[in-house]
Amino acid sequence: MSVTITGAQELYKKIDKLVKWSEKDSKALQNVGHKVGAVYANYIKTNVKDLGKDITVRGGKSKGNAKWATIVKSGQLRKSGGTWQPDKNRNTIMAGPRTNAIGRRKTKRFEDGWYAHIVEKGDFGPRFGGKHKTQNTGVFARGIKATKSRSIKLQEILLKKNFAKYTNRL
Repeated sequence: MSVTITGAQELYKKIDKLVKWSEKDSKALQNVGHKVGAVYANYIKTNVKDLGKDITVRGGKSKGNAKWATIVKSGQLRKSGGTWQPDKNRNTIMAGPRTNAIGRRKTKRFEDGWYAHIVEKGDFGPRFGGKHKTQNTGVFARGIKATKSRSIKLQEILLKKNFAKYTNRL
């Protein structure tokens, strides 16, 4: 006695199409990532306080004997909060202070958050005797804690909705 299943090939084809969801519906998945990342980016934009004055950061010698200096505008760190896609061939979306220091992000000159790690941890580490804290010290870690559960819930809702749309199109 043998059992035959009718329509198995069509079922296998549909399963193969479901497996390719991340490839076929890549743009929708990236939009989900941007919406979820915006929760944290908005937290940064609302909770990072401006210093109220511009700062000049001087550096060592670059080419030749000339020293370089960079101006950090008041509000620059707050403006740098956002979302970006680190690798254009993947659906991964990152959120936080955008910077040109890590790859080319096309971040505007006075919206570059390259110094965010200094703000988060202080300018001189405690192991070297530094105790410098600012009003923004720890704001990124607090933001991650505050927005993590909200982001996860929003991601689940949006992914379920997009997966349902994708399966209806099959």
